[in-house]
Amino acid sequence: MSRVYILVKDIFYDIDFVRNLAAGILSGILIFIVGLRWKLIRSFFLRDVSAFKRIFGIRAVEDKIVSVTLDTYHFNRDLWNEIGSNEQPFIKGFPAHTTKIPGAFDEMLGYCSARGAAYLIDSLGKVKDISVRVVSDYHAASEWSGTFINLGSSASNQKTDYIKHLPQNKWLEEDINGPLRFRDGWQVSYESRTDKGIVMKLNNPHSPGHALLVCAGLGEWGTSGAAWFLANYWKVLSKRFGRNPFLIVVAVSVGSDQTTNEIRMYGVETRVWRARRWIIKKLRGLQ
Repeated sequence: MSRVYILVKDIFYDIDFVRNLAAGILSGILIFIVGLRWKLIRSFFLRDVSAFKRIFGIRAVEDKIVSVTLDTYHFNRDLWNEIGSNEQPFIKGFPAHTTKIPGAFDEMLGYCSARGAAYLIDSLGKVKDISVRVVSDYHAASEWSGTFINLGSSASNQKTDYIKHLPQNKWLEEDINGPLRFRDGWQVSYESRTDKGIVMKLNNPHSPGHALLVCAGLGEWGTSGAAWFLANYWKVLSKRFGRNPFLIVVAVSVGSDQTTNEIRMYGVETRVWRARRWIIKKLRGLQ
């Protein structure tokens, strides 16, 4: 026993050994903690992914894809022939000549929706591992397993029309045939130089973990302006509302999507955001 005691005593009096032993134990503990909380630690360093998850759904991150549905329309060639016109319905002007075009044989797309889709592809495509798919609302009409950003009002986009009638929509009453009308009685109209639109987010009732979003306007610029607003402020909206549904009413000067600004809000903001708003209000009151 005395020899064992002396050996143990010599070992623990060896400063280098004690230091290395303590460092090994501490390293093991840290590796164990990091392993337990790796997802949380990783999300901290990938803040864009974390913000994306809150607004577009955790399964959108797992699927690594978001679908943008476009409000395409058809040119009815048979009807055009019935009314007896021999002219080609579309004209493209050039400096020295004009070309007459019969039009598409399938779906067609308005320029405002093309602009809106470009904003979203450019912004969301920068998020790590996320792809943005663009698809016609006709082709996506029966598709609900996923996160969808739908461009166009219920008058032009089939999925927007369906979403408007979901029981989860507690705010939007009507977005066609006049002003934007809301269930609380408030309404807003198109003005001579200012279009109006909405950015709405609901949790997808058909696919938990996914979201349904709408960017729609009374006119063309309301739609593209709403898409510009979502593309530029989705990270802020993620902090502001977390995983909660919301609806933002926007105004946009005709001809400039970059002028889009919020004029009204529906939804429940996070406690942190409400506290931040209260603090800013108090600080401004002291000035």
